[in-house]
Amino acid sequence: MRVRSAVVLGAFTLVAAGCTTGGHALPAPLPPVPAAARALVAWSQTVCTSVQALQGLQAGIDEVNHTAADPSQADFLPSEISSYVSGITGRIGQAGSGLKSVPPSGVKAADTYVAQLGKSLDEVTKKAPPDTTAQPTLAQARELATAVAALKPAAADLTRAVRGDAKLNASYNVAPACAPLRQFGPLDAAAPTRPLVAWADTMCGAVTATAALKAHKIEDLVITDPRYARLSGFDLSSFISSAGSGVARLVETLGTVTPSGIPAADKYHDSLLAALRAVAPKLPSSDSRMPDLDFQPVEQLKPQAQQIIGVLATIALPTPDLPTIAAANPVLAHSHDVAPQCRPLGSPPPTLPPAANGTDLGACAGGKCQVLVTGQADITASGMTFTASVTSSGVRILQDSGEMSFGVGGSGSFGMAGHMVTVRLSGVLDGKAVLDISTG
Repeated sequence: MRVRSAVVLGAFTLVAAGCTTGGHALPAPLPPVPAAARALVAWSQTVCTSVQALQGLQAGIDEVNHTAADPSQADFLPSEISSYVSGITGRIGQAGSGLKSVPPSGVKAADTYVAQLGKSLDEVTKKAPPDTTAQPTLAQARELATAVAALKPAAADLTRAVRGDAKLNASYNVAPACAPLRQFGPLDAAAPTRPLVAWADTMCGAVTATAALKAHKIEDLVITDPRYARLSGFDLSSFISSAGSGVARLVETLGTVTPSGIPAADKYHDSLLAALRAVAPKLPSSDSRMPDLDFQPVEQLKPQAQQIIGVLATIALPTPDLPTIAAANPVLAHSHDVAPQCRPLGSPPPTLPPAANGTDLGACAGGKCQVLVTGQADITASGMTFTASVTSSGVRILQDSGEMSFGVGGSGSFGMAGHMVTVRLSGVLDGKAVLDISTG
């Protein structure tokens, strides 16, 4: 026993000596994984969502070709072609819009990727039949399919672009729309996690949407400008018939949220969901238009709209509020702060972004401007005049051909091919709005 012990001890001593004198040096410890950055999480979320819209584009033409090859299906071929073309152009438009709106990440490979993919999508768009085409032809559908097939494997290219920067990689890995990439190194114990970023992002979006529902005012629906007063009936009837759909969508969204595992946070979620469910039966159950509303005068529609506005105002937002709950848990706090739809904890009250042209609406005459509008104003851009009217949560754009409304980050276009005006809402606060206006 003693001999065996001595041998073992001697061997152990020799190994230990080898490690400290003549052995191989231990590898240097890996640096910690960088903290995710809010701007890079937002970049990742937007780009991944755009890339997802492009997945499976090539498959659609197979069904078209199969129908074209079967004489017995000739009657169905035109609708098959139209469905294919509209589906492709819609998804490419969605992806392209996202890529054009995302600010640069500051990582060269990633920004090059976005620019190149955007150019590729523009090339595909050029192959699509023009909007004025009553019925796309089979040849046009096949030409579009050939252009789509030439698109690079966007997901693989994105992965390569992200892997080269540790901070972007860390941010990409917690963006809900992105598939995480492998990253080496120790993580901070309070670092944001992908499940909690997804939870916080969904909840912040739901709270913002609920607050917008509660903020509806009859003044946002009735147009007093006599030039556009005829549109008030449409706005009121549309609001009445679709009022329940906004609540229904929130109920559906919150119903699919995976619990955070944090009792206070999950209680907040459950309370908000219960509050929305409580008002749902008091609202129209379908977002389909009610035909009889179209024939009612504005003065009859206003009381109905006001009643619905009163119901929406009763939605009870839970207390304590979401930022207070998030602040009590370090991981949730950091996850909340990088979630694109959340405002970072402790951030100052919201303000309007600066407008490059201030209140000088005349700067828009050349076709491109960024202006601050208060209340309502007539604007002329590249020879086309429209009226911008600021609402409680967005902006309404009125012109002779009709109107469109959207919130912050939203946009709309009007005009004709080759001569379009596009208006984007950069910010709205206290009856003022910053508009980005361009023509093309």
